[in-house]
Amino acid sequence: MRILIAAGGTGGHIWPALSFHEWIVRERVPSETLFLSGSRELERALYAFAGVSPVVLPIAGSPLWGPPGTRISRSIGLARSLRVALRVVKDFSPDICLLFGGYVSVAAMAASRLQRLPLLLHEQNARAGRVTSLAARIGIPICSGWEVCEPLPASRYFHVGIPVRRMRRLSPREAWERLGFGLDLPPSPRVLVLGGSIGSDPLAGLFREISGEGSFRDYSIFVVGSSDDPVRVTDNLLFLPRLWEIDLLYSIADVVVSRAGASTLAELVAFGLPSVIIPWRAAADDHQAFNARVFAQKGFGAVWEYGGDSHEKLSFMIDYELKKAGLGQASPFPGMQTSDASEKIWVLLQQIAEGRGRN
Repeated sequence: MRILIAAGGTGGHIWPALSFHEWIVRERVPSETLFLSGSRELERALYAFAGVSPVVLPIAGSPLWGPPGTRISRSIGLARSLRVALRVVKDFSPDICLLFGGYVSVAAMAASRLQRLPLLLHEQNARAGRVTSLAARIGIPICSGWEVCEPLPASRYFHVGIPVRRMRRLSPREAWERLGFGLDLPPSPRVLVLGGSIGSDPLAGLFREISGEGSFRDYSIFVVGSSDDPVRVTDNLLFLPRLWEIDLLYSIADVVVSRAGASTLAELVAFGLPSVIIPWRAAADDHQAFNARVFAQKGFGAVWEYGGDSHEKLSFMIDYELKKAGLGQASPFPGMQTSDASEKIWVLLQQIAEGRGRN
C-alpha cells in the first residue's frame, strides 16, 4: 500500500508521523511512504535528523496568523502548496493520505479530496484543532491520541494513542557522556525543563528567577532550548541547546517540567518519567490546557499554571512527583506505546483504503 503522509509545523505533528514511519520500517510492513512537509527550518531539521526526505511545500506558517502581509504571503504559499500536492498525488499515486496536522495538512487534504483519494487524520491533542474540525465536518475519518477529542463526540473518532519514537534507556552517566558537553554530571535530583520544539523563553526566565530560591537550590536544573551551547547560569542551573536525541535527556532526568505538547506528554508516559506540566496558554485553541487536564486526570503528573500558582506550589509538585515515582506508582498509558498506536493506525488505513488497489 502506498501512503502519502502530511506532517508539518511543529515537532508535535512531525514526531508522531516519523514514529509511525519508523514502526513501518521496523516491522517490515508492506508499504511505501512519501512525506509532505512545510518549509520551516525546524521542519527541515527534524526530517533530516530522521533520515527522511519529504516533498517540501512552499509554505512556512498558517495563513490564519500574523500581520496582514504575512497572512497574504502565507495564503499565496498555501495556494502554491495545493498545486504541488496535486502533482505529488498524481505522480506518487497513493492508496491513501494520512494527515498528522499542521497547515501542510490543509493542502494535502484539499489535493486528496480533488483526486478522490481516501484520507485518515490523526489528532494528537485532546482538543481538536482547526484542521481536524474541518476534516470532521466533511466526513474524513479521525483517529485520536487521547480518549477524548473535544468537542467531537466519541462516535466521531477512533482512539488509537500517539505513536512514540523508540527511545534508549541509558544510565545517567552514559547518557551525559554521549551528550558530549564536556561537563561533570550534576548531582540528583535532576530536573529537566522542556519548552517544546520551538523553545519557551518564559520557562527559561522562570527557572533563572527561582533556581536560587528555597528548595529549588537542592535541584540540578537543565533548561533545554534556551541557548546554542551549554551555559552554566548558576551553580545549579544549566541552559542546554535544543537536541533531537531526547532519550539522552530523559535518561539523565529524575523529574521533568514540560509544556503540554501531546507528543511530549506521550513520550514522558512511555519513558515513565514523573512530570509537572505547565501548559502554554497561547497555544491554538488553548489545546495544551486540554492536554494537561487529561494528563493529570490520568494520574501521570501534576499541572502548574504559570502566573497563577506560586513558586512554592511548583516546588511542592516537583517533590511530590519525585516521591510518587519512588513508590513505583507510575503506570503506562494504554495506547501510548509506539507499536500499539502505530498498529492501530495501520489497521485503520487498510480498512479505509480497502478495494482501492495495491495493498
